[in-house]
Amino acid sequence: MEIDDNNVPEEQGGDYVEIYSKTAIFWFSMLDPIFGGALLLINLNAAGYKKAFYTVLSGLILYTAVITYVENKLLVVYKIDMTTPNTNLIVFSLSFLVLKILTALVLCRVIFKRYFPDDDYYPKSVLSPMLVIFLVIIFLGYFGVGLM
Repeated sequence: MEIDDNNVPEEQGGDYVEIYSKTAIFWFSMLDPIFGGALLLINLNAAGYKKAFYTVLSGLILYTAVITYVENKLLVVYKIDMTTPNTNLIVFSLSFLVLKILTALVLCRVIFKRYFPDDDYYPKSVLSPMLVIFLVIIFLGYFGVGLM
């Protein structure tokens, strides 16, 4: 592989695709699975996996709907008050942390590995997604909507 004056790798026969790394997808998923899923969707779109893009997008929408429904039902059934710490709140929070870890592992170890099996990609910078997430959190915080 040849490097030009700008230290940017040259494209070789259309094999060059710049995507977000597994590590970036994992840590963005730990913040919220939607963010990690969005990075994975951007990767699939950049690599030209149109059918997989729509399959993963549908899965993420279904996953989000189910998790939101379950979370709301558990809050009502166990009468969990998010403002006062108690045992139910701690168990609830820990169970959703474990769920985030499992989701991040599925996104990275299963879906990412299926479509990008080799580690021969060029990782994209995560600065722009970090800025977008920061702005989303600020925007939602301003209107009193919690992400976690």
